[in-house]
Amino acid sequence: MTATPVINTPPEISLVNPVKEHFEAFIFGNALKCEQVARQNSAIGQTIVICGAGPSLAPHAAKWTARGDQVWGCNSAMPWLLAHGHKCTHGFTIDQTPHMVDEWFDVPDVNYLVASSIHPHLTELLLARGRSLTFFHNYCGIDKPPVAICATCDHDHPDGACLVESCSCLVYEKTTVLYEDWLYMGLYPGTVRCGSGLNSVTRAIDLALYVGAERVVVLGADCAIQMTAPRPSGAYRGSLAERQWLKDHTVMHADGGDALASGATATTLEGVIDGRVWLTKPDMIISAVWMEKWRRSLGRKKLTFIGDTLPNALQGKDDAFLARLPALVTSDGHVMSFE
Repeated sequence: MTATPVINTPPEISLVNPVKEHFEAFIFGNALKCEQVARQNSAIGQTIVICGAGPSLAPHAAKWTARGDQVWGCNSAMPWLLAHGHKCTHGFTIDQTPHMVDEWFDVPDVNYLVASSIHPHLTELLLARGRSLTFFHNYCGIDKPPVAICATCDHDHPDGACLVESCSCLVYEKTTVLYEDWLYMGLYPGTVRCGSGLNSVTRAIDLALYVGAERVVVLGADCAIQMTAPRPSGAYRGSLAERQWLKDHTVMHADGGDALASGATATTLEGVIDGRVWLTKPDMIISAVWMEKWRRSLGRKKLTFIGDTLPNALQGKDDAFLARLPALVTSDGHVMSFE
């Protein structure tokens, strides 16, 4: 009798944005409304406090928001900060779903940092209330072939000659760019395309570094779900009992929202770090690893994470430990590198 070898292939989870088919249309539509984009080094010397909407935001908001030259409230963190009397200078979002219209429906009088791929209904709401919008780009992963352009000037060269008469380009030097980047380059003034991690906080860190912040302090980036009661024995993965438990006995947001709030996925991951059980989601754990790698790269004085959070639980773990955690994988099976 011949034994059949067992191959331990890591499980794969596909994360699909419900409005991904509309990304291109959103980017085009918002370009027509764009009046300003994020400018490199526009915040030189400043401390930017980035506030995620995790439960750990509450106990630290008063102390740290007061220390920021700018305070960015990501998604629901912005109205929460203002409702609780804390400083908040900017609302920040990369969320393309129409849910953000409800989230920011009161349109507080702050500045708004928004991705060029947000839902046009949100853009219309903010502009109708006279708010200041600053656009930046957020990597969406639009699945279209790369585009060939001239490496010298980026203009069209249909017959080898540049279409722009005033251009100093003399020789067509062909290069290729991602289709999504080609859209940004052609529709908007030059700015940054953020692409770290998988959530608003990691993309906000990208933007804060681009505008030249001297120090970035991050609050409320729990990347985890608080459990107010243990998982029942019958609440196995994907069951109705699990969904009910996630709804009734978890907290994922500073405003008390549970793990399913705002149409969030019910797909969770669970693991033990230093004897403590952590409940998280695929995008959260990937973002937590990214944050820890950012901190190692920049140093804790440059990038500081505050609170009882999963990124802080990963502090000091070696590369082998981080390599065992979920990671982004390209279509050809290669793990995406932080570098």
